[in-house]
Amino acid sequence: MASSSPQSSATTAHSFNKILNQPRSPKSKRSGDVDEGTKKLRRMILVEGIPSVADPTLRPRIWKILLRVDDVSAGTFLEYVARGPCEVREKIRNDTFRTLATDRGFKERVREDMLVRLLDAFVWRNHDRQETQQLGFTYVQGMNVLAAPFLYTMPSELEAFFCFAKFIEECCPLYVQPTLEGVHRGLKLLDRCLKIVDPDLFAYLRMKNLSAEIYAFPSVLTLCACTPPLDQVLQLWDFLLAFGVHLNVLCVIAQLLLMRDEVMASSSPMRLLRTFPPLEAIPVIGIAVTLVRDLPADLYDELVRHPYEITHM
Repeated sequence: MASSSPQSSATTAHSFNKILNQPRSPKSKRSGDVDEGTKKLRRMILVEGIPSVADPTLRPRIWKILLRVDDVSAGTFLEYVARGPCEVREKIRNDTFRTLATDRGFKERVREDMLVRLLDAFVWRNHDRQETQQLGFTYVQGMNVLAAPFLYTMPSELEAFFCFAKFIEECCPLYVQPTLEGVHRGLKLLDRCLKIVDPDLFAYLRMKNLSAEIYAFPSVLTLCACTPPLDQVLQLWDFLLAFGVHLNVLCVIAQLLLMRDEVMASSSPMRLLRTFPPLEAIPVIGIAVTLVRDLPADLYDELVRHPYEITHM
């Protein structure tokens, strides 16, 4: 994935539009199969990246396809909104005011009341669906940050709501259970993967009593959305939505590898790890993709399943 000139960005935008404008097969919509167009989109996201500056409409359209969001019912969303504050509104308000607080561009585009409204509506949606689904959902820590990229990217609150709901309920439901079960699994897997891909770095951090639970919790919980700048977060999320949120664990390892020399040379590495350096999506994605090959098949399979698969102990 290379950063490109305005001319090549326009060419790439044209190629994306060509794929997006092809009719999608009704069979793949029904059966859940991945159609050829989606496979092409994924390849282009990996090789070219979405040229969102050349064509700002691309990212929201592509995210909706990757998430299989076809039905956005204004009536349904407005009905949730009309119910007003949900039972955990106070908890939501305790978090929303500080969501991506240092990002001026985010603050200009996404007001706090938009975040509160979306999160209230999400709680109401799942209040109605408790009887019909295996997992229940309410508001938990970190959900405000996971909602932020959708409100920033989508042209309407309506589309942001349905994309966020689909994302949470299907891509990473275990990350937002009250116990944050998926997050803790992800952190344990991060330690196991790091031990394989860089045993020396793993051993050094262990010697300093540093496990992923201590230094990587925010990055795993928010799928790296806590590490600015936001334009790089969105580029990383293009990749995660295309290929799976499980890859975020490897993206966190990639960030560690990019600061490896400083960490290994530091007598107190936690000082460095408390705040990761500004996110650079292209090198992080490049490293994450190569790390996949280094993992044993059974460990990678566990990694794929950890955000959503309920295990019965």
